[in-house]
Amino acid sequence: MAFKSAYPNLKMTVIEAGTQDIRKMLLHGEIDLGVIRNTDVPEDLEVDQIFRSEMVAVVSQNHPFANKHSLDFDEFFDEELVMFKPGYFHRDFIDEECERRNIEAKFSFETNLLPMILSIVKREFAITALLELVTGHESELKGLSFKPPVFVDLALAWRKDGYLSRADRTFIDFVKKHL
Repeated sequence: MAFKSAYPNLKMTVIEAGTQDIRKMLLHGEIDLGVIRNTDVPEDLEVDQIFRSEMVAVVSQNHPFANKHSLDFDEFFDEELVMFKPGYFHRDFIDEECERRNIEAKFSFETNLLPMILSIVKREFAITALLELVTGHESELKGLSFKPPVFVDLALAWRKDGYLSRADRTFIDFVKKHL
C-alpha cells in the first residue's frame, strides 16, 4: 500500500465492511475514518468525496453478453447473480433496482469476498455488478455499462464532532492527492 510505504511508522487498521456498517461504526466512535457511498449521509458525519466510478454488469469474457457494450436491467436480472451480502453499496444498489422494478433477483451466491465473486463470474456460474475500477484489472472479465449508466460516488467520512489525529489528516490528504 502506497500510504504505508510513504509513512512506515504509522500503524493502520483496515476494516472491511459495508457502507451501512461503516456509517454505524463512525457514528458510534468505533473507527475514525471510513469510505462510504456518498448518498443519504447522516448529519453527524462529515464527508469528502474521493472518486466517482461507474457501476457495471460484470460477465466472463466467454459469456454471451461479453460482445455487448451495455446491458439493460431486464437482461441483467434474468441471469443468476453473485453479490455481496446486504449492507454493501453494490448490493444496496441491486436491491434498490429490484424494489424499483418490483422483482426478485436470482441470487445464486452471496459473499463478502471479492476474490470469490470474481472467481464465480470467471467460471460463468453467475454474473455480478461491481465498480468499473475493479473490472479494469481483470482480463478474464468484461464490464458492461447499464442502460442507462449508473455512477457511484464514494467519500471519506468521519464524525463531525470527532477528533482526527495528525495521522488521520495525513491519510485524508494522501488519498485526495493520489486518487
